Amino acid sequence: MKRLFLAALAALMLVQPVLAQHGDEADLALRRGMAYRDGGKPALAAHWLGVAAARGMPEAMFLLANMLLEGDGVPKDEAEARRWLLEATQLDYPEAWQQLGMMEKDPEKAAQYMRRAAHALTHRGEGKR
Repeated sequence: MKRLFLAALAALMLVQPVLAQHGDEADLALRRGMAYRDGGKPALAAHWLGVAAARGMPEAMFLLANMLLEGDGVPKDEAEARRWLLEATQLDYPEAWQQLGMMEKDPEKAAQYMRRAAHALTHRGEGKR
């Protein structure tokens, strides 16, 4: 019995890093959303990306915003898309800054967003994020 307990404990210790790395609910929701998107099920993709976005995943926020802009699996909603993009910019997600820049009608504000995108991308490249 003691050996069985020790074997189970050893197995749990081996699995623990894997669970810590992949057990994050937001990460799992993001992966599920992307799999549904790639599998041609946009409504399910939007649902799972929404779960990941609500849990603070900027990539999910960006992807969901683009689905909202296109009406892909969800009704078109530019205001909601903009809200998710702004949430992602709060986490300094470069793609969100760039998307806002492309949507902006004011050239000065658009240029400002693009500079922010470049800055955030530089930080990503330097490994600071």
